[in-house]
Amino acid sequence: MAPFVASWGIIGCGWISSMFVSDLVLDRPEVTDVSHAVVAVGSRDKAKAAKFIEEHCPKGACAQVKGIHKAPPQAYGSYDEVFGHPDVNIIYIGTLHPTHYSDAKAALEAGKNVLVEKPACLNAAEWKSLSKIAKEKGLFLMEGLWTRFQPMTQTLIKKLHDEKVIGDIKAVKTDFSMPFYDSLPASHRTLSREAAGGPLMDLGPYILLPALLALYYNPANGKAKPENVRASMIKSRHDVDLTTTITLDFPRLGAQGVCTTSHAYSSPKDERGLIIGTRGEIAIHDGLSRITKVTIKQYDGEFSFRDMKWKEETIEQPFPGMGLHFEADAVARDIRDGRTENELVSHEETLLVMELLDETRKQGGYAFPEGMEQVV
Repeated sequence: MAPFVASWGIIGCGWISSMFVSDLVLDRPEVTDVSHAVVAVGSRDKAKAAKFIEEHCPKGACAQVKGIHKAPPQAYGSYDEVFGHPDVNIIYIGTLHPTHYSDAKAALEAGKNVLVEKPACLNAAEWKSLSKIAKEKGLFLMEGLWTRFQPMTQTLIKKLHDEKVIGDIKAVKTDFSMPFYDSLPASHRTLSREAAGGPLMDLGPYILLPALLALYYNPANGKAKPENVRASMIKSRHDVDLTTTITLDFPRLGAQGVCTTSHAYSSPKDERGLIIGTRGEIAIHDGLSRITKVTIKQYDGEFSFRDMKWKEETIEQPFPGMGLHFEADAVARDIRDGRTENELVSHEETLLVMELLDETRKQGGYAFPEGMEQVV
């Protein structure tokens, strides 16, 4: 049986769009039920869209390379042309943060399914608006939290909640940081207030993910939202956050998450995440957006204040490319099967994350420029 082909329209020609499309091109013979075609690429500059295709998908994505989808990718000088393309069945939005809402809204109103990069919007109100439009039109909508679909994420869930290898989870600590502050120009999207810059909006969803997986989705928590959310923020000279820490309490578990991100320094070398339980801990070694290596450290015997003995197991699950293809495959299956939400990154989960980001900005005094938020 021929695979279902997700026919993508790509909006935005920046770095993350290039990573996404490059992953769609990868030949992955183990995936036989779905495939991908890049049908259209849109930019406000048609020449830029054409260059993007030439550099990242000159022969199209995997379905086009294999001859399953015959038409080559086309460049367009407007987003509306991509939204209106009759052969596009899913739009990928990789534009700057401030336009995620308007771009996703335009795509939905044109009758297209949408995958929008994280953060899905600037605030929870914008996301509620998009979710409402998608549900009214019966269209698929998802935030591109691609880490959620990677193999190690599924392994972590199994080890934490099915096998309970570290016992009852009591604490999660994360730090995902990149030293951009003094190495990039002030106008760069990661630093500029006009681009909703700062590590919170750029990396915030990633630092929250381990805490949500371990605590919010813990069966014993019953999906009770975190309480007593506290934020500590150091502002940059660009009037966005420089370093931000979010603390989340989960009273049902007697547990807490402490999540940090910064543009002032690099992430810790060996442990970007640490999940601690009553019988041990799990260390996440690599970047929290692309998790391929963890170490499970268990108490070997009874707990002792001195001479604690440990047994350790390191698990590695490498994969080709950036890892965005797992997300793309999941979206393709959802569209094929007529689903309008993904069970791993639901509208509800995205709303929770947006609410946490809103509260963090409020406590830290980080306000977007007047008029940037289109729904408040």
